Parts: sequence; structure tokens; C-alpha cells
Amino acid sequence: MDLGIRGRTALVTGASAGIGAAVALALAREGVRLAVAARQAERLDGVVREAARAGATDAAAFPLDLNDSDSIALALERLAREFGQPDIVVLNGGGPKPGRFSEMSLDDWDRAYQLLLRGQLDILNTVVPAMRARKWGRIVALTSSSVKQPIDNLVLSNAFRTALVSALRTLAVEVAADGVTVNCIATGRIQTDRLRKLYGDDEQQLQQAAREIPVGHIATPDEFAPAVVFLCSEPARYVTGQTISVDGGLVRGLFG
Repeated sequence: MDLGIRGRTALVTGASAGIGAAVALALAREGVRLAVAARQAERLDGVVREAARAGATDAAAFPLDLNDSDSIALALERLAREFGQPDIVVLNGGGPKPGRFSEMSLDDWDRAYQLLLRGQLDILNTVVPAMRARKWGRIVALTSSSVKQPIDNLVLSNAFRTALVSALRTLAVEVAADGVTVNCIATGRIQTDRLRKLYGDDEQQLQQAAREIPVGHIATPDEFAPAVVFLCSEPARYVTGQTISVDGGLVRGLFG
């Protein structure tokens, strides 16, 4: 299938490793002009080199920190100068501090708000007007299965990822007539540094986590990435306002 995005400019945040890097490279294989963003500039440079080999029309790194609004603004200003405003934006980032409600301070809530909600909104406020003016755009936010089924011991993630989904569902209706689609992915258990941090080095716990997934294994980032790329495509123009589970059947809700 021709995804119809060759030559489009795509921005992927949290792209230095794991899911973000896999999505960036999958987009590169479709011939996009790729902007990768994350805090770790050195790791981004490696993704840029891989993207060039994979078939990106062009690729460059734009370091930014979702915890720092000034950093986001500077990176997006540079992106606009060098690549123009992005046609495709994949919002991805690290997870907040794990723990229960009773264990969190108000400072913990403030930091999680900046990472999971405010930082994403900073990006959207910059890129959405240009998408609407061009009558074409794709926004995909990578959230968590916790937006459909809250996860014990992840109260901050449960709260702010759900808030982002709600904001984007509202945005999807506002921009639909302008050719801009807005979707979220409820990400399941993927082999990433975040998953290993949550489960530690306990191999038995990881095996149990895999057994709880109907398909029987924890996915690799490369298994996850194609679903994201499809939502960024021209053929996906009739899909908007959705939160799609990519979790191997983990969430048991009737509507996934």
C-alpha cells in the first residue's frame, strides 16, 4: 500500500530510543522528511544516520526537553526555519514517577503535568495552525493502556495521559474539516527501558506480564510502529478522534 506521505515533514518526539526511534525509522522507510526530537542529542544523531539509510528524504535532530517549555519553543523555531512546519507529529515521551496517590507530593504532580500534558500542548499550539492552513495534517499521541484501564501504582500516568486523550478528542472535532486527523494509541507492554524500569530485573515478573497478554508475548517496538505509521498516512484520512489499543489484547474492555 502506498501510504502517500513521501516528502511530507514528520516530527517524532521521544525518538532517541525504543518506541519513538522505531516509529521514526518506520516513517523514514516511507520517504518522509524526518525531524527527531528528544533530550539525548547523541542518541538522536544515531537515529538520524539510520533514518538516512532507511530512505528518509532528509533527516535531522532537534533536541528538546518536554519538561522545559523554553526548550520546546527553541526546537520548534529551529524546525520551522530548517524544515518548515511539520505535516505529521507523533507525540511520544517518557513516563512519570511510578507510585500510588498517597505517595505523591504536589511537586510530583506538577512535574508529571509538564511532561505528559503541558509539554505536548506546547507542541500542538505551535503546529496545529499551520496544518489547518495547509488543509492536511496528522497528529498521533502515544499514550498508554492506562487511559482505558488504570494501572495500579501509576497514578500520575493514569491521570495525565487520560487528560491528554480528552483534550485531543476535543481537538479532533475542531480540526476535522481542515483535513487534520488526531488520534491516540493506547500502548500496551512493549520492550522498552521504561518497561524494564517498572519490572526491574525480575525475569519471573516479566514472564508473568507476558502471560497476561492474549498473544503471549511482550511486543518489540518494531511490532508496534506500523500501527502508528498507518495513522500518519493518506489512506487513514477517515480515522480521527480515536484511541486505538495496540496491546496484544491486554485490555479486556468491549471496545478495546
